[in-house]
Amino acid sequence: MNRLMCIAGGGTGGHVMPALALADVVRQDVPDVDVTFIGATRGLEATLLPERGEDVLLLDMHAVQGVGIMQRVKVLLWELPKSVLRIRKAWKNNRKPDVLVGVGGYASVAGVVAALLSRIPVVLYEQNAIPGLVNRVLHRFCKVMMLGFASAEKHLQHQSHKSVVTGNVIRADVLQTVYKTHEKPCLLIVGGSQGAMFLNDTVPRACQNLARQGKDFRVIHLVGAGDGRVQDVQAMYAKVNIEADVQSFSHDMPNMFAQASLMVARAGAMTVCEAGAVGMPALFVPLPWAADNHQYFNALSMKEAGAADIVLQKTCDVAKLTQKLSRLLFNPVVLQAMSDAGVKQTIRDAGARQVKVLQPLLEAHA
Repeated sequence: MNRLMCIAGGGTGGHVMPALALADVVRQDVPDVDVTFIGATRGLEATLLPERGEDVLLLDMHAVQGVGIMQRVKVLLWELPKSVLRIRKAWKNNRKPDVLVGVGGYASVAGVVAALLSRIPVVLYEQNAIPGLVNRVLHRFCKVMMLGFASAEKHLQHQSHKSVVTGNVIRADVLQTVYKTHEKPCLLIVGGSQGAMFLNDTVPRACQNLARQGKDFRVIHLVGAGDGRVQDVQAMYAKVNIEADVQSFSHDMPNMFAQASLMVARAGAMTVCEAGAVGMPALFVPLPWAADNHQYFNALSMKEAGAADIVLQKTCDVAKLTQKLSRLLFNPVVLQAMSDAGVKQTIRDAGARQVKVLQPLLEAHA
């Protein structure tokens, strides 16, 4: 019988996509392993995993961060125990996994607790530069925590001996993309899968200032899903005759990276890691209300390496953004230096490192 690995967690693309990448690399590199998932009915995994044909157990759970005390009590005293019992019952009726990997998010808690009660080895996977609340609490009970950023270790207090820096798995087509400067600079704006209204409003206005200063450049702007966004943002660029390709999103990010000289983006873990892998110079505007301010710390890891700059949303107005873009976008020497620093910082064999952590645990329970 094949060995079984269960991946628990999700909620947002920042948890779900790394979980899928982990599943894919284990299936590819470790023979005779099946993978199942545990997620939440309110998370992205509720639609994405079934569409991929994955075996997923969906739980009716809510988050505990950023909510009132009554909601926390309900989750901890009712939803969590109920979910743990449901998971253990499912394992009893089907198969108990040999290893459980918690990837963060509130569904991860139920999966990890169920595994600990069932004496199943637990591995945690933290994608961000600062561990989330769930992983900070649970890491002391696990076998090991895989870290996407080396800087995350300093936030684990006295349990850093249980951590291994693996990096985050980056798609092969992104890894193969090579950055180059362009005679006519191209600014790439990425707000994430849902877009970023702040970027959609502020960056075009800063670009208008640059155009009025006589700067010659073009723009690729991914505005995210939403009625009228593409037309509204396109009109802002057209007002000053900026050559702009405005799309809701792109399924071909390697092509976007290949055309760009500089990227302006939020600082989710995978966005930051992909920028580093390509050597894409970046100006990060971290999402200010991200849990534990993790986007800022993701971006900070790249800034400290010399691969990116940061502008905080609360202090970022059109004038400041204009100044930042003017300094970076039209300076190929600076851009190339940032690119080289990003490539140097990137862990390119993250999949192999994660398999190295998981394989002994799977084989021990074969």
